[in-house]
Amino acid sequence: MPNAPDAVVGIDLGTSAVKVLASTTEGRQIAIGSEFYGLEAPHPDFVEQDADVVYRATMRVLERVLADVRLRGSEVVAIGFSSAMHGVLCVDDSGEPISRVITWMDRRAHAIADGWRADGNGSALYARTGAPMHPMLPVAKLRWLAENDPALFAKTRRFVGLKELLVFRWTGEWLVDHGIASATGMLDLRTRDWDPLALQLAQIDAGRLSQPALPSTALRTLRPAIARELHLAERCAVVLASSDGPLANIGVGTSERGDLALTLGTSGAVRILADEPMLDAQGRTFCYCADDRRFVVGGPTSSAGASLDWIFALLLDELPKDQRFARAAALASEIPPGADGLVVQPFFAGERAPYWRSTLRGAFEGLDLAHDRRTILRAAFESVVFGVYSVYEAMRESAGDAQRLLLTGGLTKAPLVRGLLADVFALPAVQPHQQEASAFGAALVAAEAVGLIGDAAQAARAVGYDAPTQPDRTKRDAYRTAYKRFRSLVDAQLAAG
Repeated sequence: MPNAPDAVVGIDLGTSAVKVLASTTEGRQIAIGSEFYGLEAPHPDFVEQDADVVYRATMRVLERVLADVRLRGSEVVAIGFSSAMHGVLCVDDSGEPISRVITWMDRRAHAIADGWRADGNGSALYARTGAPMHPMLPVAKLRWLAENDPALFAKTRRFVGLKELLVFRWTGEWLVDHGIASATGMLDLRTRDWDPLALQLAQIDAGRLSQPALPSTALRTLRPAIARELHLAERCAVVLASSDGPLANIGVGTSERGDLALTLGTSGAVRILADEPMLDAQGRTFCYCADDRRFVVGGPTSSAGASLDWIFALLLDELPKDQRFARAAALASEIPPGADGLVVQPFFAGERAPYWRSTLRGAFEGLDLAHDRRTILRAAFESVVFGVYSVYEAMRESAGDAQRLLLTGGLTKAPLVRGLLADVFALPAVQPHQQEASAFGAALVAAEAVGLIGDAAQAARAVGYDAPTQPDRTKRDAYRTAYKRFRSLVDAQLAAG
């Protein structure tokens, strides 16, 4: 194939799976692959991951995708990396892991985070780093390690994330892009360097962290052994890119603040891109570095697909797991908006934005003998949408109103969920044709970093969108009433401590 186009690859190191996508510089998908890996919960509040399991899975999927690219006669010229945020991995002097990855789901540092929220350090760090205080933050996890596992803490040469480990194994360099570094709670938003107060609280010095680097950093120092194993040219660029959130914004083609990127999968998130740091007066939303010059503003929710799966297991246990979601959506669709007054508080593992309370718990309010499982399922779906809408409410105070929702995530594939989002947000809900937004964003950022395209988000927009789901104005009052009930119950739980 003499004129086959160059290819770029995006690797997304997710919480439960790795996804690898190869595309042309015009955004046409060439090949895609994924592989799941597990999480481990050895103790209450602990949620860990084996870094070598993730690495081997990544290499296997990448080899398959690169083989497909070669079959089409293309050459990979750049590889960009996306990764889930907030992980901590301890490595020794040789760069080998001496612990499991402490993932963002891990809550062992809740007492430290709560203490910093109470004594003012949490607010001080938020003003400098844009990271709301929560036990998921590496700054809190490092302090926990220092206090609770001093032997491991002392023998650790460097505290890193999964992406940093992979980049080191490929290039020999310990670098962390500003997006991932920003989500540690230790990077000063304005200087884009490690913050002295954060380092003091974590009880480390900057030498035990990777060097912060621009997301556009393109390394052409691929180790010969890696190049041979993957059949890559040693001149292939390894581009740091960013974290999964801002790369998803780029991958769905967000342009102005009017574009609100919304993800609903195992967890949820609402995000915009901004030209300047944008902090919330009450610390309800994050502000992280996105690319070389912009910032991502928004908030993640823990209460999304994971909460629904828990309810599905209770109410639809007669069905195989892979059939429950479709059946639940069908049953919920039989109940009118507002779920006959039933409210689900889906906080079965605490909640992040906009409350940042790991102590929030789930509840069913307003159950009646007239209700059945359809009603509970309807209320559950509505509660997940109310959760992300709560984040948007906080964001609007500083960012203004959005004009449309750009949707990704498995839950948004259901017409019920798309309709709920459009109706509750009162905005058209649009699905991009390319749904692997973080991997796609990483690939396009890599293409931009090596000069193959001028604007990654513009290239993503050119791929196109499905027809929008428009809000149904006849349902607006019902959802406003239901949301008001939801918020009043959440506020009562927050007030009770």
